[in-house]
Amino acid sequence: MTKIAWQNTKHIVVLGLGKTGVSVLRYLQHKRQQDKKFAEVQIQVFDSRENPPGLEEAKQILGDTELLNRHWELEDTLAADLIIASPGIDLREDSIVLARDADIPIVGDVELFAQESKLPIVAVTGSNGKSTVTRMVEFVAERCGKNVAAAGNIGVPVLELLLQEQQPDAVILELSSFQLESISSLKLKAAALMNISADHMDRYCTLEEYVKAKQRIFTHAKTWILNRQQQDTWPHPVTGKLMTFGNDSHPKHFGLLSGNIDRVSGPVAVTFDGSVVLRADQLQLQGIHNLVNVQAALALCQAIDIDIEAAVSAVKEFKGLAHRCELVSDNKGVLWVNDSKATNIGATAAAVEGLRPMINGRLLLIAGGVGKGADFRELQSTLERVDILLTIGEDGPRIGQLFNGSRQVKSLQQAVELAASLVQTGDMVLLSPACASFDQFQNFEHRGDSFRHAVEALYVDSA
Repeated sequence: MTKIAWQNTKHIVVLGLGKTGVSVLRYLQHKRQQDKKFAEVQIQVFDSRENPPGLEEAKQILGDTELLNRHWELEDTLAADLIIASPGIDLREDSIVLARDADIPIVGDVELFAQESKLPIVAVTGSNGKSTVTRMVEFVAERCGKNVAAAGNIGVPVLELLLQEQQPDAVILELSSFQLESISSLKLKAAALMNISADHMDRYCTLEEYVKAKQRIFTHAKTWILNRQQQDTWPHPVTGKLMTFGNDSHPKHFGLLSGNIDRVSGPVAVTFDGSVVLRADQLQLQGIHNLVNVQAALALCQAIDIDIEAAVSAVKEFKGLAHRCELVSDNKGVLWVNDSKATNIGATAAAVEGLRPMINGRLLLIAGGVGKGADFRELQSTLERVDILLTIGEDGPRIGQLFNGSRQVKSLQQAVELAASLVQTGDMVLLSPACASFDQFQNFEHRGDSFRHAVEALYVDSA
């Protein structure tokens, strides 16, 4: 899209509050302070929730802003000169589509940032692994003396970076498909697409539509970082400098080398340009899937001028994210692992495939929640590597149908208690739901914390 003509903008409609919506209002208030003419612009904020998060903060930021606790109508969107939508807003709604047809710009906070920022930016998207990679790049950069800010779908809202007095050396963005739908001006030094698995099928009509949203990350990217095992998800033609990663070896790009360096069977060493740069036993992260995440992170680090040797040295200290294959207990020879962030099939498949080689005993999987329209038959081959399946939540029974002898329970607490009665020395209990959490929990963090507390209570009670 062309650059927003702020001088001709008289009426702005903001769709959705929350963390992103509040950051948009703070950004607009900053523009008002910079330009007295902008103070005359009418701003309307719509959020259909009775008490949306950020409501009081929004009132403090722009006291005279019209805050409407209702869903927007066609007359609302057509009256705007500019529509700023939060990522959760479905841009296929008739009122939004007709506004776009009327040539009304529709943007998100990342597009606003892209049109104004002059900072070096790299970005990562994908169904799974993007949060780990984003935090890994941020961690490595800090260890290497760079001030890198993580933003977008993680960290601070991206518009907050424009308001800081001290600007970072570079920005690493985690971008969801929802955010990418409204981005057209984002210029990147490098972009990485980690993987694609069916997700958000309640929002996208087809998997192809979801893939196209993800591929938008490469629109203005200089280096394209792509997964060799998913070449069917690559945009064609590849017009940027190509850098690939994968779970196989490669003579020029990043790859994995098979060996027997530690108890992880299969690929156990990261290679670059044909040489081993990092062994699995040198990492604090667990699972073969994390060796793939490391490759993408190292490629992004190169794009912001971090030497490969320095990056490799720093990444050895990275401990990973909470709720992502997080070891919460190793008691009496039983491992309890919290992977609550696995909110789709691909994430659970990656966790099971990555952790299974580490387990001397059996794998007990706790899965279920809200499936978001997913076809759980895609989980069938993954479940063949599971010994005992416990299911919870709204779509737990649909997953359970795929596994002979699965057990459906009413709550996560009951699942933990049942697992505790079944485990033996050498087993692992893995919470990796393959579903969203909002049928029983506030978010995936709440679900993961509940799992941790339930596990901790087991051993406190038995002490």
